[in-house]
Amino acid sequence: MRSEPTTLDETDDFPVKIEPGELPSGESILWQGKPDAWRLTLNAFRLKALTLYFGLLVLWRLGSVQHDSGSWALAFAKTTPLVIAFAVCIAILAILAWLYARSTGFTVTDRRIVMRFGVALPSQLNIPLKDVEAASLKLYRDGTGDIPLTLPAAGRPFYFQIWPFARPLRFRAAEPMLRAVPDAETVAGILAKALATTGGAAVRDGVKTAPARQSLGQEAALA
Repeated sequence: MRSEPTTLDETDDFPVKIEPGELPSGESILWQGKPDAWRLTLNAFRLKALTLYFGLLVLWRLGSVQHDSGSWALAFAKTTPLVIAFAVCIAILAILAWLYARSTGFTVTDRRIVMRFGVALPSQLNIPLKDVEAASLKLYRDGTGDIPLTLPAAGRPFYFQIWPFARPLRFRAAEPMLRAVPDAETVAGILAKALATTGGAAVRDGVKTAPARQSLGQEAALA
């Protein structure tokens, strides 16, 4: 496995999990994991926003038909197809999230971060720790979290090459992100120590708590 620079490879030959034998002599795996499928559904596939949209649409349809016809029975009958369509949409998103979670593996070693992902076309993003300019952590109530990584312009992948494992809306300067990581605070600590060991990696003030979680009181560096 190449150690430098940051590279994105696309192939169907990558197993999700990196075995120690794939690494150069002397390199050690510090942590391996997979994204949480439910958190991936909520965030990457915008389940909450979609639920709100469909909810408002269903209420509008229900009220509109009842107002015009004066019949609640007809209103519910006319609204049922919309509810079914919503349920099918949610099921499709949940399946996609499960497939992405199942086909994704994150690995942190003492020299690099490796992201293997992709349903139709598996890809591998190999990020030497020395290339990580900054990292931050966003925590959620259930202990999962997102860890975006700031990379130099040279070798930085494009946003849609790494979606859904790209920091949202950073189209011009895409940031790879370990997304929906279980026990994210522990993983962030492991990563912070590895970055500190390499030297030269600036760790941004970065423990950011999502609104759904109780406030930590202040931001704290990963290290």
